[in-house]
Amino acid sequence: MRAMRKYLAPLLAALVLLLAACASATHPKVDMVAEYGNSVRWSDWDMAWQIIDPATRKSLVLPGEEQDRLKDIKVTGYTVRSSEPQEDGTLVQVVEIHFINQATQVEHSTRDRQVWRTDDKGEHWWLTTGLPEF
Repeated sequence: MRAMRKYLAPLLAALVLLLAACASATHPKVDMVAEYGNSVRWSDWDMAWQIIDPATRKSLVLPGEEQDRLKDIKVTGYTVRSSEPQEDGTLVQVVEIHFINQATQVEHSTRDRQVWRTDDKGEHWWLTTGLPEF
């Protein structure tokens, strides 16, 4: 029994290190989708704007005008309702966003359908559908 305890602590330490290493090995898609979700959760519209596909950004409202529209929006909840990889390599995700318009102090919710695409190398994921409509 005593010999078993001698090896148990190092074995548990090795297991914890192995699990930590696996947790840090994430796919770029997961990082970008999660980063965008965190940006929206914190109402950090500058960061969220940077994750939008550059080609999509050209067809959207200029960031300054978008910032004016979003300055009173404070997100209070962001829940992923579905996330489905598509045959064409894109990812379609539907999220429910709860938010307060600080000008009116009224809480609302909206569903945002997001379409994500990857670059040619699969190293960077871009949101092609723009910021949520509030």
